[in-house]
Amino acid sequence: KFPMDKDGKLNLCVRSELHAQVTKRGIENLITCHALNEWDSRFSGGINWRQKIDQQRGAVLATELKNNSCKVARWTAQAIISGADQMKIGYISRKKTGEPYEHDILATQWFKPKELAMQMNLSVNNMWGVVKMLMEMLHAKSDGKYVLMKDPNKSTLRLYSVPLCTFEDDDDEETEALFEEEEA
Repeated sequence: KFPMDKDGKLNLCVRSELHAQVTKRGIENLITCHALNEWDSRFSGGINWRQKIDQQRGAVLATELKNNSCKVARWTAQAIISGADQMKIGYISRKKTGEPYEHDILATQWFKPKELAMQMNLSVNNMWGVVKMLMEMLHAKSDGKYVLMKDPNKSTLRLYSVPLCTFEDDDDEETEALFEEEEA
């Protein structure tokens, strides 16, 4: 539970996850684990992880931070919110390019979430500021159902009010009717 104002009237309850507990040097650390999957470097203009992961792990990470900054930022924010002491990121590659079921773990790397956030310029204060702004905006609205969407071509978020029955799962009723018809 995080207080979002000084009065304590606006609180944010968050359910977060931790993946493991590891004892290092007699100290128990809570950790989150994530995997970065190698994309075929011939098509992406990137670097071949199998050739570079041991000597140039920093270059591999920098490329991934550039290409997948949103994903890594989300993982880092989740680790900070959950109170994780460490993050473990694995570099995963397919054994064969066309085989989607067999993979190799090429390397793993440990990070402290706040240090990784600083490395990728993820401002924790800015992160909470955005959450607070969204909460205040929604708090001012009447009860209902809303959709928050990012404009794909601009750095603009739009909030749409939608009818309460929007996104209800009508498929269940149709599926049940289909099964009833088939049984008869």
